Amino acid sequence: MAKKIQIGLGKRLRLAHMAFSRGLRMELAKENVSFGQFVHLERLWEKDGLTQKELSGRVGVEMASSTVILAELETLGLVRRERSEQDRRAINVFLTPEGKALKSRLLKCAGRVNALARKALSPEQVDLVMAALDIVAKEMNEHYPQSGRSGKQRLQA
Repeated sequence: MAKKIQIGLGKRLRLAHMAFSRGLRMELAKENVSFGQFVHLERLWEKDGLTQKELSGRVGVEMASSTVILAELETLGLVRRERSEQDRRAINVFLTPEGKALKSRLLKCAGRVNALARKALSPEQVDLVMAALDIVAKEMNEHYPQSGRSGKQRLQA
C-alpha cells in the first residue's frame, strides 16, 4: 500500500510564524522599535561596524530596504554611518551608545515572546520541534538554495 503524503506543513509553519511574528512586533512596538529595526540592531550587536552591504546580506533584505531602515535608526540616534577610509564606496554602520543600550530591553521582548510560544510545550517537545525545524530547513535549503544566504543566517533573523 502506498504511503499517503500529508500536506499542510508549510501552512502550519506559516501560521505559527505569523502568530510569533505578530507577538514579537507587538512587544517591540512597546519600545518604539519596528521588527526591521530590531533585526538590523541585532546583527550590529553581533558585529558592530559592518558595511551596509554586509548588514543587508546578514539581515536578508535588499539594500534599498536596509538603507531606509538604517536612515530611521540614524534619525533615532541608534546608529551612525561613516564612509569607509579603505573603500570610499563602502559605508560602515556603527551602533551609538543608545543603540547598544537597547540590546537588553529588546532581547527581553524577544524572550517574552519565545517563553509564551514554548509555554504549553514540555522541554522534550521544544527539543523535538527545534530538531524537526532544523531538518525541514536543511532539506528545503538543499533543494531550493537561498541565493548565497545560509540557512543559519536566515534562522538568526
